[in-house]
Amino acid sequence: MNNIIFTHEAGIELKRILASIPSEDIFVLVDNNSRNYCLEYLQPGYILPKHILTIPDGEHNKSLDYVSEIWHALSKRTARRNSVLINIGGGMITDLGGFAASCFKRGIRCVNIPTTLLAQVDASIGGKTGINFDGLKNEIGTFSIPEWVIIDNHFLKTLPLPHLLSGFAEMLKHALLADEDQLAEIMQADLSRASEEEFLGLIRQSVAIKTAIVQSDPREKGLRKALNFGHTVGHAIESIAIQKGLSLYHGDAVAYGMIAELYLSVRHTGFDEKHFKAIQKFISEKYPPYHPVAEAETLYELMLHDKKNEHAGVNFTLLRRPGEFETDHYCGKEDILEALQQIQCS
Repeated sequence: MNNIIFTHEAGIELKRILASIPSEDIFVLVDNNSRNYCLEYLQPGYILPKHILTIPDGEHNKSLDYVSEIWHALSKRTARRNSVLINIGGGMITDLGGFAASCFKRGIRCVNIPTTLLAQVDASIGGKTGINFDGLKNEIGTFSIPEWVIIDNHFLKTLPLPHLLSGFAEMLKHALLADEDQLAEIMQADLSRASEEEFLGLIRQSVAIKTAIVQSDPREKGLRKALNFGHTVGHAIESIAIQKGLSLYHGDAVAYGMIAELYLSVRHTGFDEKHFKAIQKFISEKYPPYHPVAEAETLYELMLHDKKNEHAGVNFTLLRRPGEFETDHYCGKEDILEALQQIQCS
């Protein structure tokens, strides 16, 4: 996608792409964190407009209530069809802001400036927007490509390791969908240098993997389903966290989900068991403790609600080997419960 800019001067790039738009038609959406830690970085390259909308941070706020608040604010401040909403923050902000922009006046333009690793390699690109609804992750959403995405890994200086690991899980997923070489490179990545130029190259490679898949299947009718690898189980884990009011990073849930779905790949599509165990060990050593056995039945019931299901059973993307995958593979309850037992992060 040629509307993605990789830079270390996000403010200057933002000023350039918005040069012809009157400031009264520009609106900025942030949460508490991105307002406190990220807006200053965009200046003096870009002088922010007066229309700054702030919502509380946290995945539980990716809700219809806050979409409504954004719409009320845009309407009250006389946003027009040719207005632009700039979403500055993590995946919650780009998902929420992208959804709000795609519906307001049947669609206004938006610019995503992702400030977390997760948002930079996943949530802000590809045109998926979404909010959580009725206790289910991303239950309501649209396909809407942002006008521009500005990716500047200098923002990552403000992030603690758990936030970086959340985004890193999506980079690992992209590498598994790419090939052995990309996987080996990602598994050697140094997250302590995430804001440096070399790591921006890894981000660019990860984005390229996702965008190549998205361009071939923008509406997720076939190939794009591969990007759901790890997410069928992962979204179920997240849904339980939402229902219980627990804090859980999206990437952590996806990492746990990849363990389970790689195990299903060993059982169903011939993924090498030694390779599975190496990746299982890699994830288990990096991510927080999690043992889903006690809630396995609930996880399975949540997977039955997954948007990808079109037939009986649960729909997965499974791997034959890195770079070779199979979408629309249905698995039964017994295999899924056995796969959940493989998640032994401690």
